[in-house]
Amino acid sequence: MTLWLAEEVGHNDEAKKEILALFPSRKPFDTPKPERLLERIIRIATNPGDLVLDFFLGSATTAAVAHKLGRRWIGVERDEATLRDYALPRLERVVRGDDSGGVTSSAGWKGGSGFHVLDVHPSMFVEDQGTVVLADWATDTALAEATAAQMGYEFALEPPFCGRLGRSRLAVIDGLVNEDVVALLVRALAADERLLICGTAIDPVARDRLTELSRGSRIRKIPASILSGYESDYRRRRSEDLKLDEVGAA
Repeated sequence: MTLWLAEEVGHNDEAKKEILALFPSRKPFDTPKPERLLERIIRIATNPGDLVLDFFLGSATTAAVAHKLGRRWIGVERDEATLRDYALPRLERVVRGDDSGGVTSSAGWKGGSGFHVLDVHPSMFVEDQGTVVLADWATDTALAEATAAQMGYEFALEPPFCGRLGRSRLAVIDGLVNEDVVALLVRALAADERLLICGTAIDPVARDRLTELSRGSRIRKIPASILSGYESDYRRRRSEDLKLDEVGAA
């Protein structure tokens, strides 16, 4: 059995004092984690450069300790006030090197590196009686931007196109893609460019028309094509995991 004593890894009172030292005017969380506890967990479970994921960022103790120990990290926080009042100021101080508490001394932390803040958009998909469909907000420009991200294209509104990937252009049609739409889009292409058309409805003859006008260009239906991509990625990763398991067993 393993016993982690308070004098070795800290306790809630110590953690509250760490928060108060950073934010004297703010009420600390009821049960914050001491940095020494997270230091032990992270040192046991990871190596420098590994990725630490905290789905409940809160006052950012896990991210702060991971940063000081030279780990990469991702923190997820749904409450904007918590992010604004606790997590971001704390992590900014860690980066600047003016957070002298917690494990700063034992980790030899002097400051450095940085982080990005990303606002996660609501899902472009919803479930309707067992079927996955596009969310109500996923129309027109919003649909184009979301689809560009899903397909790996840089979002760039240059009508009739909305994305670029090398010499490939992306067009997202919130409606029916037919022969006339294909012809219009192909006429707007440069001679050395190819086209990916994503539409919420596809006329079967449009695929043949696109092949005739621009070889190497493609049409995909949304959301079905995006969801099938998820399934393909899952099957590929699952196959790789099974092969690793077989190697390990051998």
